[in-house]
Amino acid sequence: MKHEIAFLTALGQAFSAQALYSEEHPSQKAALTRLHMALRAVLQNGALRLSFLENEVIAGTRPISEMRGWEWSPRLWAVGVQRLEIAVEPAPTLDDVSSMLLAIRQRLGQPAGTGSAWVHKGFRAGPLSVQVADKAERDLANSVDDALRHIGLGAEVDAVRYMHGEVEAGRDIPLAEVDGIVRALAVTIRREQGCLMPLLEIRSFDEYTTSHCCNVAMLSMGIGDQLGLSDADTRAIGTAALLHDIGKTRIPQDVLIKPGQLTDDERRIIQAHAVEGAKILTGRGLGNGLAATVAYEHHIWFNGQGGYPKLRYPRETHFASRIVHVSDIYDAVSSKRPYHDPWPRDKALELIRKLAGVELDPTVVTAFLSMAGSATEHRQQLSDQAA
Repeated sequence: MKHEIAFLTALGQAFSAQALYSEEHPSQKAALTRLHMALRAVLQNGALRLSFLENEVIAGTRPISEMRGWEWSPRLWAVGVQRLEIAVEPAPTLDDVSSMLLAIRQRLGQPAGTGSAWVHKGFRAGPLSVQVADKAERDLANSVDDALRHIGLGAEVDAVRYMHGEVEAGRDIPLAEVDGIVRALAVTIRREQGCLMPLLEIRSFDEYTTSHCCNVAMLSMGIGDQLGLSDADTRAIGTAALLHDIGKTRIPQDVLIKPGQLTDDERRIIQAHAVEGAKILTGRGLGNGLAATVAYEHHIWFNGQGGYPKLRYPRETHFASRIVHVSDIYDAVSSKRPYHDPWPRDKALELIRKLAGVELDPTVVTAFLSMAGSATEHRQQLSDQAA
């Protein structure tokens, strides 16, 4: 992250120089040159994608811990500059960087609020999600909602795949990646709200387990918002949801993706992922008891009469586990699997309704169905606007 840190440091210095000196002053020119050089260095590793989430700065899906509390992040967030994306090509010139700096500085001088995106060549600065009228600009902007609709949760899926690979290799779960993914998804949910469930329907991931983790995390945080949970609680549930199937890294792949009927032994092997996940999350000193609890409990029925693993002494499962249970079932039946095609939306929602009070918590189901209804209304509004 050293190049990203150097770029952000130079960006802050350039903002300060703009405020203190005239455009022709040597100090402002020097700050602009340093910023241009820092940008060229960071782009050697590929396109730059930064998110400013109040006091947090995230590069791609990874939070930059060294920049936590960076003074410019909450100011950028407040005026609607929550995302900064710079492409490798066309190579940014000194004039391009100057234009970017001026546009952002002008936004900093405006009242707090969310404005439109600023797009210039390979640059985009603006909200995490923004409606852009011109198709060419919309394609260039490549905002979070565009990425979800057209290319899927690419960065998040890659990060989850990397996380699973680390666990399979016997290494610790990379918590920085987990935190970055959850924060990015949480912001997307807040920005998109009713669009959440349609976005989840439009996906084309190659690996089911990887995409399933992202989808369950999104749905679970959406339910948390619907229930009015605090931001901290919603993110904690999102983290637990993202890790709920981590135990499947210890299940043979040929059993996980078997297209035909499972034998009793194979079913027991797959069901072991709940216990294995809890072991992974408690055995590495992570201090994340909620994630371990959810990994263990997310297949246990609400009424205590079914599911797995079997509890020696029946008890009520954690509320977070009951949220993830609903999300898990909906995504499982809505996704294309080796052994079944995706269910239609109405059929999947009807299943959730039928399971309320037996396998699923009725309170959670009510919140989930309310979220689904909001998504349907929003989709109808978009359809009416397009007509």
